[in-house]
Amino acid sequence: MLSIAFVPCAALVLVALFIGGFLVQQAIQDRDDAENGAVTMAEASRKIAALQRERAVALKAPGSRSASYFAYADRIDTSLSSLREIARAAPDAEAGYQQTIAVELLTVVEGMDRSDSLAVAGIDDEGRRDYAAAVGAYRSRLDAVAGKLTESNRRAYRNLVTSVDWSRFGAVETALSAATPPPVGQDAWRAAAGVVGRSLGGLAARQIEYSAQLAVDGGRRVLSGALAAATAIALLAGVVMAIVMQLARRLPVPIIRCPSRVEVAPPDWSHLVSDYAEKSTLLAHTSRRTGRADLSR
Repeated sequence: MLSIAFVPCAALVLVALFIGGFLVQQAIQDRDDAENGAVTMAEASRKIAALQRERAVALKAPGSRSASYFAYADRIDTSLSSLREIARAAPDAEAGYQQTIAVELLTVVEGMDRSDSLAVAGIDDEGRRDYAAAVGAYRSRLDAVAGKLTESNRRAYRNLVTSVDWSRFGAVETALSAATPPPVGQDAWRAAAGVVGRSLGGLAARQIEYSAQLAVDGGRRVLSGALAAATAIALLAGVVMAIVMQLARRLPVPIIRCPSRVEVAPPDWSHLVSDYAEKSTLLAHTSRRTGRADLSR
């Protein structure tokens, strides 16, 4: 009986261990993906910043400004696209949402830097359209994403857009787009551009850090939950096995013995012998006259 009960119980424990191991392995993979995604986002943001610095230098060289502009724009857009894929693969919805906002902020920073690089390099009639398009694109993106920022980033954004540097920088952008003289001098413009660029970059960096921490915490929570589930499944299977084995020990088991040989009692021939003796006696007294035995007695 114990052997019969042990086989299904052992199978149950093995299945429980398999399911628990699968859950833990999947959770470890999710945690590693989250951590790798956070590292990739930080590295990509640094790479984009380096490409922006290289572009600013390349656009100052005469004769190849248009080619340099589009070449660096393509490389940075490729990096931003890869970051969007990371955001889509986040371990939970909240982390993915915050990572998407971080990528949008990086796109805003890129748009601002792209238009500013064109302005510094010098805008002719042919490039003015690209400049105006770049300015309009990053400002509309910034307006759309501003309300989705964390509370601390929203405060920083409000401080930026109400600052003198923001107003001064925006006034120069408007003048350059309309081919009118800038309202401030070169030094004031460049100082304002530096403040705006650093402020937007700081917003993006904080958003990246926040979203990355959410992703890492989410991956670790998934792993903790998987470990707890695996432990619970294993304990439940063990308890079930212990109960079944205990019940199997208490069940009465009938013992059936098969005899090694069958003992057959010898037949009782005594009554046959007695009858034969009685009939023989009767035959001895048979009437000679009738020649028949008196069998009435």
